[in-house]
Amino acid sequence: MHQATHISYGEGKVNIVLDTSSQMEVAAPDFRFGDYSEVVTSCFTQKELDRISQGESADLTFSFVMSDDIDDAALKNHLYDAVSESEKTLGMLHEGVFISVSANKSFDDGQMVPVVNLQDEVDIQMDIPLYLVKEDRDYFFLTHNMGEDILFTDASPDADVLTIETDVIGDGVLLYQDSYESKIDKSQKGFNISIQHVFVLGAVALIALWFAVDYMHRNNK
Repeated sequence: MHQATHISYGEGKVNIVLDTSSQMEVAAPDFRFGDYSEVVTSCFTQKELDRISQGESADLTFSFVMSDDIDDAALKNHLYDAVSESEKTLGMLHEGVFISVSANKSFDDGQMVPVVNLQDEVDIQMDIPLYLVKEDRDYFFLTHNMGEDILFTDASPDADVLTIETDVIGDGVLLYQDSYESKIDKSQKGFNISIQHVFVLGAVALIALWFAVDYMHRNNK
């Protein structure tokens, strides 16, 4: 699917293109942004924004490819390890689909520049594939960026839409969890978890347990 949105910025404009495709028998879901103007200011530097404001045109192209597997075996294994760590805190997580995400920006000279890290967070919305939609089910998106695994929880109340607030563009996996499998308080919606934080929390818990046991042991002497 090919979607184009034109955003005016000063005297110029930005053409935002979203290309979605599927390598599965299931059709690709729709992707969209919560605020396209925020996407413009988050993807371009101030110098680039000044060029647009003075009358130049620019393009932003996003590609979303859905598949049931990924070719990068190292990334796949890395994501699986991160899922296992997340499950220690969140409960059982199930693999939905893999999403390959990339973005490029360009001006009239045609030179494409990859976009990986954004200036600010933007809302990315994804329609959940129908075969994964179920009542009392939560959805997550796990991605890897600059050595860090980030698990995004759903910031949307809609049962069939995943909304994440992110400043990272990268490949990842859509995960889901039924309510009875969750270990967390359901009132905690819309938070993002660095997998490294799971290790820290686990270490803190073990230290606290050691002090408690030591205290009890001393008092029993």
